[in-house]
Amino acid sequence: RRLAAGDRVGSRFFLARPGARFHSTSVGGSPACSIEIPERLSVPFDKLKQYGLVERCIQLPVREAIEEEIILVHSLEYLEAVKSTASMNIEELKSFSYKYNDVYFHPNSYHCATLSVGTSLQLVDAVMSGRVRNGMALVRPPGHHSQKNDACGYCIFNNVAIAAKYAKQRHGTKRILIVDWDVHHGQGTQYIFEKDSSVLYFSWHRYEHQQFWPNLKDSDYDAIGKGNGAGFTINLPWNKVVLKKKILAYYLK
Repeated sequence: RRLAAGDRVGSRFFLARPGARFHSTSVGGSPACSIEIPERLSVPFDKLKQYGLVERCIQLPVREAIEEEIILVHSLEYLEAVKSTASMNIEELKSFSYKYNDVYFHPNSYHCATLSVGTSLQLVDAVMSGRVRNGMALVRPPGHHSQKNDACGYCIFNNVAIAAKYAKQRHGTKRILIVDWDVHHGQGTQYIFEKDSSVLYFSWHRYEHQQFWPNLKDSDYDAIGKGNGAGFTINLPWNKVVLKKKILAYYLK
């Protein structure tokens, strides 16, 4: 589905991209990873259709991000390395994937990752231009674990970090809040902005006294940013396993 959409009066804005449907991390017909699969995108999209939310949205075309946009966050060397996976054979893809933590590359990974970024930037443009007031980008691969020179945790390019840098460069945004609501800490996004006082990064994540992935001391409450960015990183780590309904109740409070 090549679409992006949003409610014109601003109650909802929705984007989707086709790439994840072709981004199954399988090797020779056997899944290399049972988590990063096309259903991670198709199931929530079908649920949105079931509730009639897609029909309430404006639909926009998606696009691939260009290299100049990706290197707002990532190094050119890393970009070129990821780009090279499109022509790799199975053994080369395995070897490349093993360089990183919990990432599985496929010949379509680069294409899908650029679509994820580009679609996120389409949402930024739509909101900043006033066409819609808010929105959601439904994209895979995700991004918040990815760092300047590294893929991590199924994340190839850091979609939200690139979107924030793009909003600053393209639209002159002065202050940005990133709320990272995920079971895992988005260490990639934190590291990218830890010295930047124009971006406030807030993460609410499972921690369990550093026993839960990504198992980093930097995911704890006392990681608050560095230099000019001190005080602009806020981590709220959960040290006890909490039921999903209770997490939602706390969040809504």
